[in-house]
Amino acid sequence: MKGYLLACLIILSVSVAGCSGGGKDSQQPAKKPEPTAAVAKQDIKPVMAPEEQKKPEYQVTGIRDPFLSFEKPLTKEDLKTMADPLQKISLSQIYLVGVIMGKDKRALIQESSGMGFIIKEGTLVGENSGIVTGIRPDGVTIRQHFKDYMGRVNTREVVLSLKKEEGVTGK
Repeated sequence: MKGYLLACLIILSVSVAGCSGGGKDSQQPAKKPEPTAAVAKQDIKPVMAPEEQKKPEYQVTGIRDPFLSFEKPLTKEDLKTMADPLQKISLSQIYLVGVIMGKDKRALIQESSGMGFIIKEGTLVGENSGIVTGIRPDGVTIRQHFKDYMGRVNTREVVLSLKKEEGVTGK
């Protein structure tokens, strides 16, 4: 018990001595040390953040890129070169089968292989930028623009007329 009392007495005396603060210093506010010239001249180096490592890019070598679309996007040049099957055949391979007169004039033409097409005014026909300009009861007029050997653009009109059947007399 004597040891316990002695320990309490020592702790109490240390805490009282620490609270008193030691006189002059405890009454005046603490002064901040002023920077000296040596501190101001010290070189300050910026802190560099660690640089992130770049991820390697995907390299396509010899195989198809799996991230690209299967279909190639169409450009304006592709749309110009894509032609209707009717524009790929020449007018010498086409003959007129029938004409439908009414509010919307239409005509049925057939190519030499037997494939039929329904056309109207403004339809593109033939290899040389041919366009249907008129549909009459007896035929169809197609205007073609083509370049000659000198590079000049010429216009030619081709008339596809209905063939008369055997035994049918025309008036």
